[in-house]
Amino acid sequence: MPPRSPAARHLVLAALALVWIAAVVQSITFHDVLEFRYYVVNLVWLQYLFLLLAIFGGVILLLGAVRRRPAPGGWARLPMVSIIIPAKDEVRVIEGAVRSACAQDYRGGLEVVVVDDHSTDGTSEVLARLALELPVRVVRTRPGSIGKAEALQVGVAASQGELIAVFDADARLGPEVIARMVPHLAEPGVAAAQGRRLVHNGRRNVLTRIQEDEYRIFQTLLQRARQAVGAFVCLAGNGLIVKRQALDAVGGWNAEALTEDIDLTVRLHLAGWDIRYCYEAEVWEEGVVALRDLIRQRERWFEGALLCLGGYLPQIVRARMPLLRRADMLFFLSGALLSTLAVLTGYLYAMMGLTLRAVAFIQLPQAVLVSASALLTVGLVAAMTAEVGVRPLRLAGVVARWTLFSFHTLLIVPLAIRRYIYGAVTGARDWRKTAHDGLGSPSAEGMAAPPV
Repeated sequence: MPPRSPAARHLVLAALALVWIAAVVQSITFHDVLEFRYYVVNLVWLQYLFLLLAIFGGVILLLGAVRRRPAPGGWARLPMVSIIIPAKDEVRVIEGAVRSACAQDYRGGLEVVVVDDHSTDGTSEVLARLALELPVRVVRTRPGSIGKAEALQVGVAASQGELIAVFDADARLGPEVIARMVPHLAEPGVAAAQGRRLVHNGRRNVLTRIQEDEYRIFQTLLQRARQAVGAFVCLAGNGLIVKRQALDAVGGWNAEALTEDIDLTVRLHLAGWDIRYCYEAEVWEEGVVALRDLIRQRERWFEGALLCLGGYLPQIVRARMPLLRRADMLFFLSGALLSTLAVLTGYLYAMMGLTLRAVAFIQLPQAVLVSASALLTVGLVAAMTAEVGVRPLRLAGVVARWTLFSFHTLLIVPLAIRRYIYGAVTGARDWRKTAHDGLGSPSAEGMAAPPV
């Protein structure tokens, strides 16, 4: 199920932008009554959007906190697993990833394939040395290849497993990760499973601490909630495992996708497959240390979601899948965009109130907005409590840090939109990778979850 052409994707996103602009323009009217001139700003549509996002998010979190999660199944014969590790200029971290992958305690067949994407920093030399010591095979991408998806396609072509596991070059795995993930794919309708991503350098600075909160608490509780209610469980790039049969059925990884994991997730769901979240399979990675690198990473993530929204929106709307999953897919792909545009539009309205003489605002009753905020807060607190226990001070610290961090979308979304428009006009696409310094990387034997 390939995505639409770039022209069709641009058309879909342009249409969405025009709808938003039209809504803003239509919400502002000018009145001239008996020489009294004033503007009327109708905030109701924007407030209804906030209600929709808040209520949907709150309900997902509440249901996820109380509903039972599906149990893993069992295989009559354990399938062979191919672990693929794409690497480009990862000399500081690649050895730990390869060693922890080769140390897996899995009773089925297992192979480790590292894809060297034309590294120039000494990664190739490290891999050559490891290939003499460990059961690992090193392959290389073709000259001129760009992006992680192309490297993964090379790895899949060189592998033999019925299941394909993907780990980034900074991944650190406990020895039971593969053995814990494989049972989740035993059911015929399940295409893939995602492990629980965690940050191993969370105490390094404020940024890594926030990412630790994000991965260990917020991403975990959202993935668990989505699995519990049958919504949009998403693959996250690092720590996923997918059936070769399902991967082939949807055309493999999309080399044009900025976020190949989200793109694959959407195509699998549209094709009718399920995806599971494997909470007990912990995959450790390096949190981004520098603010500039974090902004670049999140800019790429958001642009990738935007590309998926434009590329697959018509198929999502027409898809034969549960309504909740379809709604959650749209929520996942567009939630950050809509919430950021809503805030920026609210600022526009506020500036009108400050700069113009007479402005009247039409709003929903305050009690309605407070009730929606309360539902979202209750869902968030209930889910967080189920995850970390009744620890008020720690919960308050997490909420405070996350509230502060959430403002980064006000910067990221405009930057990503600008980058998307630049790419649409010039045809250029930037697959900038996240740099890793390897400081403080844990061993496979010493990985235990830090306190929240």
